[in-house]
Amino acid sequence: MHLSIAIPEAQVVEAPALLRIVRMAPACDVEADEQGASYVALFDDFPKSVEIVARLIEEAWDLRDVRITLDSRPVASRINFYAALRCYHESLSAPDAAAYCLQQAAKVGTDGGCSDRSCLSHCRFICSRCVGLSRDRGAPPVSIQLLELARRAEVDWCPNLRIAKVDA
Repeated sequence: MHLSIAIPEAQVVEAPALLRIVRMAPACDVEADEQGASYVALFDDFPKSVEIVARLIEEAWDLRDVRITLDSRPVASRINFYAALRCYHESLSAPDAAAYCLQQAAKVGTDGGCSDRSCLSHCRFICSRCVGLSRDRGAPPVSIQLLELARRAEVDWCPNLRIAKVDA
């Protein structure tokens, strides 16, 4: 999976620590467009570089015009992406990543008053949203709706994401 983070050159020049992190990426480049030059950190092995990506986003948190692109798709919500990134990073230290995700989703489901039906996603970022899924005739399959929820939650990239195949 390919991830790129582009930061306007003028903002990087003002932050030497940020430039050091950009250079820690597996590859980096300077690109120019009509808005000007940007330093671009490139991660062809994402999410294997989760720690560097998290540090880069943290260091650039207050900067404007930071562009994150995941497999040619712009990340619409940096905060949602970062929250999912941190969750995935935390799952890496758990003895069982699937159990970790299930536990996190259960917390959200319990707090949100989720019904007793079996969870369709086992992801805390989708859990609270799945109550709005349409099971009406003519609606897209539930698995397609869940994938769309995952994309909007900026978690569709997560290797831990499991979505149940439900046709009802």
